[in-house]
Amino acid sequence: MGEEAMEGAIEGDEPADVVGDVAGRAMSYEEFGVSWIRRVLHKERILRTIDEVLGDQIALGPIGAGPGRAFASVSFVGTYRPTTGELVPGELLTYAIDLPISVVFDLDLPLDKLTFNAEVVVPLVLVVHTEAPLRLRLELQTPTEDEIGLELKTDTRRGAMLRKVAGLDAELRRFLLKVLDTELSKDYVRRATELDMEELIDGAWPAFTAQFLPRGPEDRRA
Repeated sequence: MGEEAMEGAIEGDEPADVVGDVAGRAMSYEEFGVSWIRRVLHKERILRTIDEVLGDQIALGPIGAGPGRAFASVSFVGTYRPTTGELVPGELLTYAIDLPISVVFDLDLPLDKLTFNAEVVVPLVLVVHTEAPLRLRLELQTPTEDEIGLELKTDTRRGAMLRKVAGLDAELRRFLLKVLDTELSKDYVRRATELDMEELIDGAWPAFTAQFLPRGPEDRRA
């Protein structure tokens, strides 16, 4: 969530998951800060930003799989579906997020190549932390293997047999976690989850002032 996302916050989509307040009511600085974080980082904006940061597709491989990572190699192409999620009540602003991916796995064996299709749901937890002097850190907590939803399909009898004999579902879940860890460690994801608010506001300040500064002599005479 970089400068573009924060400029979207300035424009202000109305958060559906934040309770409304009486306009103009006086509040303390502390209350203002809590309200600001929860209203700016509301659920719809967080989900939309995740979709924009991740893009349309993800690909990785081939990576060794099976005993000693030498039995076979796996390649992965995934298409992201719209992210969903819900607010988790608590002191820290937290969202439980489901990341759905339509995946094609290519499994290269010594004497064969098999293709599997899967519908995957990766559950994530996003926690918003505040840090000095004026920073937001969005912590993404990844799931364990058995928390990943995976519906695996193959059109071949050999693929179905290998799935049962080799415990392929568990192997592919481990592979998915490797893919996810690789993706979340990239620089562009780090930049989206470590926000220097002072720097972002400095960059957006001309857009702020353009909304109220006089545009010419005629404005000063009005």
